[in-house]
Amino acid sequence: MRTVALRRSGLALAVAVVLVVLACSVPDNRVVLLNTFLAYGALVLSLDLMVGNLNLLPAGHAAFFGAGAYASVVLNETAGWPLPLAGLAAVLGCGVVAALIGFPVVGRTAGMSFAVVTFAIGELMVRVVAKSPDLLGGTEGLTVMWGVGDEMPFGFSIYRYFSLWLVVVFLVVLLVVIWIRSSHWGLRLTAIRDDENASRGLGLDPVVYKTVIFGVASALAAAVGVAWAPMVGYIGPDSMATSESIFLLSLLIVGGVRSVGGALAGVFLLMILPLYLEVEPSLRIAFVGGALALIALVEPGGIAGLTRRGRSLLARRRSPA
Repeated sequence: MRTVALRRSGLALAVAVVLVVLACSVPDNRVVLLNTFLAYGALVLSLDLMVGNLNLLPAGHAAFFGAGAYASVVLNETAGWPLPLAGLAAVLGCGVVAALIGFPVVGRTAGMSFAVVTFAIGELMVRVVAKSPDLLGGTEGLTVMWGVGDEMPFGFSIYRYFSLWLVVVFLVVLLVVIWIRSSHWGLRLTAIRDDENASRGLGLDPVVYKTVIFGVASALAAAVGVAWAPMVGYIGPDSMATSESIFLLSLLIVGGVRSVGGALAGVFLLMILPLYLEVEPSLRIAFVGGALALIALVEPGGIAGLTRRGRSLLARRRSPA
């Protein structure tokens, strides 16, 4: 099991090296597109820790992305903390808050009721931001002043500079997913997902495991927000709304749960490709809805399921009769 984790981690590091090269070399007009892929890829992978590993269906994941961004910006610009320290505090704080919220929620809800409760929590966080104009900018959001007018290291633009930070965040999320799934923890999560009552018979406490995963996934979402806000120079309540959380779930479902490649394929197909082709926003929503309907009818396992089915078909054709 450790060998599998080490091999997959080595592959993840190789991917990170490629991404660093891309971050340093893509044309200026494509840097934001790369950053969007990194940010949404990391968000969907962190979401899959809950969906793929535990069958939890959170409807407020984007709220922690926004919470991390807001917390780091406030600590940096209001309290005067250095951005790395503010970001670290924001990530840890969001993880602890999520665990404190998650402990009673995962113990008393499951399935659709869990989705409804996390929807309410996400909406509550959006309302808190909207009602705090002095500290959080209210409905207008906050303009992030970090780096404005400053010269970035290596002569990079601020977009290219934060590409490197987003690669780091993406790598961290990827390694966390790999090590959880390749460890005894991953086996225990699978046992809880498959039969919660039977897992109790094995001495496992599902509430503890679900709470920890909820906290870890939320902290990872917050880390993406920490790197995203100064890159775009703005953070607003819309970015943490429930509609964003539903969109993230759509990317994951179309790509395929419990599959890193599938999740990233969903991000590329539904997020990056329409942006690259400059599709109208209203058509992008229709595109996402159509893809969800098509996947539900053809292959509930998403793009990853289609890929597995294609490989199985090829293997049968190649095998001797």
